[in-house]
Amino acid sequence: MQKPHMWLGCALATILINFSAISQTTLAGDRDIRLTNPDTLESMGFERDEDNVYIAEGVYLEKPLDSSFYPSGGPDAQEGLFPSGSTDYSPITPKAFIGRQDTTGSQWLYSSGNGIELSRLGTELFADAQFLDLPNGGTLEFFRWWWSDNDPNSAMATFLFEVCQPAFAPGAITFTLVTNSTSTDAANGSAAVNIPSRPIDTQSCYYLARVRFDAATTLLRLQKVRLQFIHP
Repeated sequence: MQKPHMWLGCALATILINFSAISQTTLAGDRDIRLTNPDTLESMGFERDEDNVYIAEGVYLEKPLDSSFYPSGGPDAQEGLFPSGSTDYSPITPKAFIGRQDTTGSQWLYSSGNGIELSRLGTELFADAQFLDLPNGGTLEFFRWWWSDNDPNSAMATFLFEVCQPAFAPGAITFTLVTNSTSTDAANGSAAVNIPSRPIDTQSCYYLARVRFDAATTLLRLQKVRLQFIHP
């Protein structure tokens, strides 16, 4: 006969295992789709056989950028500071980005252009940075970024990932692509991409900006990225 404390321990372990399994199936969102195309995964900075990367509903990697749809009156609308329903922003400076694999900084130039822009020097294609001060329960609205692209043969691409694990149990990491954008030839370019009412979940997730440089040159320079969101 099992001792009471042994039975309770086994029951608790079973509950945690089952909860973790349930969390993993729901964490990425009911309508998010798992990415399986090896070329697509590699283009976003993942291994070709990665099995934990998702894409949000309505996001199309190859769809041309359409920044004309602004349901809130514009991607830079000001509605207040912190009241419920008000618009706010979370920016990231280029100097906050570090290599996806090489975090020493030796593959990157942080003083190109006007001194606060980021360019790639080495073989590392991807650099990451985290958005901070996002309100749990709020809503993502727009992803905007600024660049300098003077290279007619190469470009930069940006990605916004929601990176999650179960809030109160162990579990594997999942990546969900929320939106993406590609630079066009411009000395000072900018684009705003609509995010269709994505809830902010900082209990289980954090929000990661990734930039891909398709060439190692100071002709490609990241200037800034920013999230626009609504307070809960």
